[in-house]
Amino acid sequence: MKNAEPYIASNLSTQSSPDGRIAIIDIGSNSIRLVVYDAHKRSPVSIYNEKVMCALGKGLASSGVLNPDGVEMGKTALRRFIAMAHNMQISALHVMATAAVRDAKDGREFTKWIEENHNVKVDVISGEEEARLGAFAICSTIYRPSGITADLGGGSLELVRLEDEKTLDHNSLLLGSLRMIDESNGDRDKLKKLIDKRFSELNWLAAEKTPNIYPIGGSFRALAKMHMEANNYPLEILHEYKVEGKKFLGFLREIVNLSPEKLEKLAGSNAKRAPALLGAAMVLEKLINESKPEQIIFSASGIREGYVYEKLSAHQRGEDGLISSCEEFAARGGRSTEYATELFTWMQPILSDESAQMRRLRRAFCLMSDIALHIHPEYRAEWAFQRIIYSAFTSINHRERVTLALALYHRYKFKIKDDFSVLKLISAEDKKWANLVGAGANLAYHISGSIKGNLPRTALVVKSENGNQNIALQFKGNMADIMGDAIQKRVDSLNIAYKI
Repeated sequence: MKNAEPYIASNLSTQSSPDGRIAIIDIGSNSIRLVVYDAHKRSPVSIYNEKVMCALGKGLASSGVLNPDGVEMGKTALRRFIAMAHNMQISALHVMATAAVRDAKDGREFTKWIEENHNVKVDVISGEEEARLGAFAICSTIYRPSGITADLGGGSLELVRLEDEKTLDHNSLLLGSLRMIDESNGDRDKLKKLIDKRFSELNWLAAEKTPNIYPIGGSFRALAKMHMEANNYPLEILHEYKVEGKKFLGFLREIVNLSPEKLEKLAGSNAKRAPALLGAAMVLEKLINESKPEQIIFSASGIREGYVYEKLSAHQRGEDGLISSCEEFAARGGRSTEYATELFTWMQPILSDESAQMRRLRRAFCLMSDIALHIHPEYRAEWAFQRIIYSAFTSINHRERVTLALALYHRYKFKIKDDFSVLKLISAEDKKWANLVGAGANLAYHISGSIKGNLPRTALVVKSENGNQNIALQFKGNMADIMGDAIQKRVDSLNIAYKI
């Protein structure tokens, strides 16, 4: 492989791409990763993701240079990744490098080799920029985040305070997972002193109330996965996995007291990441103790998503990531977003007490209400439920995901006939909302056939008679001709859902 001719990627940025795919190669301290996204948009979907654990930053704290074995592995990985990006007909390739490359004496030599051999530009990002990109990753994939983002890489820890999606205080600390291993040499007391010393550089961490901490990075994700396993969590989606700050602090203290051997054997632990877990747990423990957050909300996104988000227009950044994805999904299926708007307005009279959070979720529901029409009728409800649970949507938390899935189930089937363990993640009120919204959409379909212009010729009204409230369907003009048993049956179901 070393003697092969270098692959020249001279035309990557000008190639014709079938759907505007873009690729990012992230040269980190611990790994080098290629991610290909379906398009440069508000909520891009990763359609290809591969990493190689090169450990470029191993030994850097003491040697000052990149790990020689890691450099050779990295060159091989980069050759494959750039060729793979070319084969996937991307429209743009971005190569970025973080802490190890920017801190190493020979970092510029390594990037020069990449640029000369593969004709691509390497963007060596600063600690400040890396912190900002981590915060942007959270803005890109979590709806209206507020709190502190904590991005733990191999060479550094980036902390940013977010408020109303604006980045405020920020710091880059020399507390990367590989760096902590190198500097502490396995000594826990030394590691604790090192973490305390680096955190003492911060003067803003405890200055304001912190609603949430958003941990980013592989080692933090490994801790989250271990916690999910320990608690038999029913939804195997790490992004937006949420835990109360105090509860997770207790879990971290248990982890910190385990031996490396026991850490490797713990359910959910990754053997390759086991050596870094102690440092990650101690950093997160320190961060929670200092900032006292209400919630810990884990993220599967990282600076790659932040890099894409940063390059969006201000208008695109202002879009709702969930709604944007649902609109695209509807359009891809040939469904009218105008009908979705009519459905949303038509339902409003029976949902007068709906919160802003649920109103937003209902907008997503209306866009997805015909999601299973091409599925066999016997399996539409179950398929719609699973489709939402397994979707790559972001900007939707676990409770919202399960509630949306249940509403779409009820769009096709009034009574639940399937055993879904994830339903334990939502409340009785969420279930009632899902039943009501699903039943309403089912009635709307049998009135309109999902064709725009029909629903506005009918109206849902809530009537009070003898202390009881009932939903009635009113017609305008000749729309009354559609009335029959099929409609009455669904009006009755809607009333049952309304009174639950």
